[in-house]
Order: sequence, then C-alpha cells, then structure tokens
Amino acid sequence: MRKEKIKELYELRIITDNPVFEGFALKETPSLLGRDNLQDDITPGYGVTDLNKKWCQEKLHRKWQTPEVIGRVVPFNDYPGIDMYFPAFSSRACGYLKDFLLPNGELLPLATDVGEYYFYNITTISDALNTQKSDCEYAPMTIDFFEFHKQKLLGLSIFRIYQWPMGVIVTDSFVDRVLSSGLSGFRFVKIWPYKRGEDWRIQGKKTHKKAAIRKDLKKQTLVLFLQLNKEKPISTEKKAIKKLEDELDAQLVLQSIDAPYFGSYEGIDTLDGEYRLFLSCPDVDALSEKLQPWLNHLEWPNSAYIMKRYGDMYDSDAEETLEQLK
Repeated sequence: MRKEKIKELYELRIITDNPVFEGFALKETPSLLGRDNLQDDITPGYGVTDLNKKWCQEKLHRKWQTPEVIGRVVPFNDYPGIDMYFPAFSSRACGYLKDFLLPNGELLPLATDVGEYYFYNITTISDALNTQKSDCEYAPMTIDFFEFHKQKLLGLSIFRIYQWPMGVIVTDSFVDRVLSSGLSGFRFVKIWPYKRGEDWRIQGKKTHKKAAIRKDLKKQTLVLFLQLNKEKPISTEKKAIKKLEDELDAQLVLQSIDAPYFGSYEGIDTLDGEYRLFLSCPDVDALSEKLQPWLNHLEWPNSAYIMKRYGDMYDSDAEETLEQLK
C-alpha cells in the first residue's frame, strides 16, 4: 500500500452501549499456547508487557482451531468484536478492508450461528509514540495525551503501540474507507492530533460516531412467564424453551440498520416454578404488539402470561401490568 501522509489517528472501539450492536462472547476454549485459555492467547502482550517493553504479539494461524462464539449479532453488524475488547470483523468488512488488514495481522475464522466472521489478531506493534512529549504511564497503561513521531507513522493503517496494548489505533484512511463502504458497527474516537490541554476522550467522542448512542433503547421491559410442571424444569421443558428462545430471536432480528427496533431478548432465569424471559425495549406496548401473533400461537403446555413494565428492569417504582396468555 502506498505510504500516504497520516493526518489523524483514531481509537477503533467496539460499540457496547447500544443493544442493536450486540457483540460476540468467546465460549470457554483451551489455550493454543499452553496458557489457561484461548482468551489469554488473543490478549495483546499477555504476560510480557511488564517484562519486555518491546513485546510482540504471537501469530496464531498455524495452531488456530476455529473457536465457537455466541451472541445475538445482527446481520449488518460488521464489527461486533469479542468480549467487548477483541477485534472481530464480518466477511463483508474483510472484503472492503483487506488491504489494511492483511499486512498488519491475521484474520482467523470463528464458528458462529449468524454468518461468517473473523477474529483479527493484530501483529503490527509500533514504536511511533513519542513518549517524551506524550503524557503516559506504562502502568496502568493510561495515556492522557498522545504525540507521535510522524515519520514512524508512514505506512501504518491499523496497529497497536507498545505503551497501550489493548488500544486499536487506525488512521484517517482506514476511517474513510469504513464510512465510504457503508459498513456499520464501528466507533472511532480521535486520539491525535490535539493541542496540549485538550482532553482526547471528550473531544474524540464528537468525531465519526457511525452508530448513535441511544440510551432510550432499554427504557422499558417485557417479561414472559412460563409455568413449569415442577419447581425445576424437566428435560422436555428445557428443550422447548431453547426452541422458544430461538423463535424469539427470529422475531426481533433486524435485517437492516434502517429497520424499526422493537427490543432485545436479554436472558432467562428460573424462579418459583416458572421460566422468566426478559426483554428490554424502548416501548413495551409496541414490543407486545409486535410479538402478539407469535404469543397467540405460543407452544407451551402450561399457563403463560406477560408482564409489561413501564420502566427498565431495575426500576422498582415502574408501573406494571399483567396479561394472561393461556
């Protein structure tokens, strides 16, 4: 790739505050490198940053055994990440960004139920940070002000720096490619350049917000109660609830970023001889109406009812209504 002059640098972040862009979670997987688990293997600089300030990230492709990840990732999320920290791209994003990604790391396949995705193991670790002019502490690895050796930035596009192992840094060319390609799920926070005294964390949040923060998406709650035969579920009930969870996900999945958002299935617990399925939503009446045809034909042998909570899951003062289904 031609070495273009870099005008700006950004931290590439995984969206964690918008339920539409839920990411992946790595299932417990054995280590490939003799550590405790695979998460240790993919953690940048694991176990060496305190011992060697010019650490390197070990390549994994020769030993890679496709691990299973879980998560309700929508089809248009091109950067769901893993466990809120580790880079993971859709195959679509890999196609648009391959000239940035391939020279700087490894695209390693993931086993998912939602499509073709890849963990990205970044192996380009740069010494471009000017530590004399930056405000940084190596431990606990915080950087309050970034200054870089401009000459050492030439040729970089997506990389890490020795002083900030978990930070994924990209250039303005990378950002422009993501935006011009119509990829979604990315968040970029500008980290450089700034005038000394400017807080990059505050200033950077104003720049290139691809997905808007929607704090109202979990404003209200719907709970589906399913009565069990006994205090604890039997094997047939466990099988039936898995089928219902899959159906519920199918009811709520978004096929495009412009589709109306009704809510997200958050999880289940068992209490007092009942299954309780929790859904967050911006409007519980709209969610109930959306699910009504499915609820009318709910395949459950015992009684069932829904509770509409006009507040979030933890609002003890929220108004509630109950509706018997069967």
